[in-house]
Order: sequence, then structure tokens, then C-alpha cells
Amino acid sequence: MMKIITVIPAGCAALALLAGCATSSEYVDASDTTIAVKNKDRMSSSDWVIISQEAGNALLSSPLFAEYLEAYRIDAEKALKKAEAAGEELSTREKMTAMKPLLMLSTIQNNTSEHIDAKLMTERLREVLFNSGKVRFTTYAAGEGQSIDSATAVARQLQHDPNVNKRTLMKKGKVNAYDLSLAGVIIKQTAQDGRANELSYTFSLTLTDNNTGEGVWAYTKEIKRQHMQGGFGW
Repeated sequence: MMKIITVIPAGCAALALLAGCATSSEYVDASDTTIAVKNKDRMSSSDWVIISQEAGNALLSSPLFAEYLEAYRIDAEKALKKAEAAGEELSTREKMTAMKPLLMLSTIQNNTSEHIDAKLMTERLREVLFNSGKVRFTTYAAGEGQSIDSATAVARQLQHDPNVNKRTLMKKGKVNAYDLSLAGVIIKQTAQDGRANELSYTFSLTLTDNNTGEGVWAYTKEIKRQHMQGGFGW
């Protein structure tokens, strides 16, 4: 009887009982931090999700921030009435948005040895805060490392373009100064005891009233992860 012998490559033979030789890839929910792959020695995508969501919710539920928003609304109403009494013409858009403070994303200082793009956190945080309907955002100014949209400044240079309808030109002196700025710092710490390794990141955020230079809200969150090194260095 002829025997058929199947030759299995050495690499596949070692893994055949575990996963085979095939490579698979699938989409996962980016907001589900329970299934995210976590780096052993550096920031993971799940860390950004956690800090941005928790920081945003902490700010929106802060009694101090609620007090600031109410005081801002009262002052804004007085300012609008005073402007109208003085004969100043106010647009419907200005009346609609004047009750909400304008927020600028300032510098998030990276005090780690890693290359960290803070926009991974601030862009998510911007979305949480903006969608709350409690603040406005400026993209005309931003801190180092944050995104600035140059279109606002460029739009005011179109007056020299003969193809642009002059009535639609953006006027100078109409860009609003921001009321609030959000800044912060990221600090990394590591610890090791035998095969046990610990990695932690501390995120500290401060919201400042730029009219007075005083802090409105402060937040600190530490994200800590641990892993056990395998007996064979795996």
C-alpha cells in the first residue's frame, strides 16, 4: 500500500495546535477598551479613549464649571443689551452663540520620553465638549501641537480677488477672542518587580478663564496597567 506523507513546515508545526498558519484581520469597536490590544511599554489607543471620555464627562458634570457657565450667561445677556442700547447692530448668529463661552485648545505638555501626539486626546475631548452644546470652539488660535485652521485668516485676504462677491467678504475685526483655554501635562511612570511590570500615565488638565487668568476647573487622572513577563521572556 502506498502511503501519502504530508510535510508540515517547521514554523507551522510549532503553532498548528494553537492558531495554524493563517493570518486573520477584522474590524473592532474602537471605543471598546476591553478588547483593545495594550502595549506593554508605551501608550495604547485605549488610553486615549479612556482619558478623553472621562475628562470630558468630568468637566461637564463639574459644579464649578456649571457655576462659571451660568455667570457667563448672565454677563453675556447684559453685554448684548448694552450693545443694542448703544445702537450696535447684532447679528442673529451672534445673539445665538453669545451665551456660550469660546474655548481654545492650548498646549498639552509631554513630560514622557515617548513621541505622543496629544491631538489623539484633545480631538476626542473637543467632540465630547462641543456636542454637549455648552461651549463653542475656536480654530483660529491653538496651543503648540494643536490644529489651527488657516482658512479664517485666508478668507480675509480674498478682497483682492476679482472673482469673489464683495458682499460675501469676511470683515476684519470680527474674529472672536477665546474666553477659555484648556491646557495640560502628561507624566509617565514605570515600575518593575521581578517579572511584574507596571506602567502608568498621569493626565493633568486645567481650564482657565482668560479674562481673569484664574483656573475654572482642574482634573487629574492616572491610568495604570500591569503585565507579568513570561517565564521564557515572552
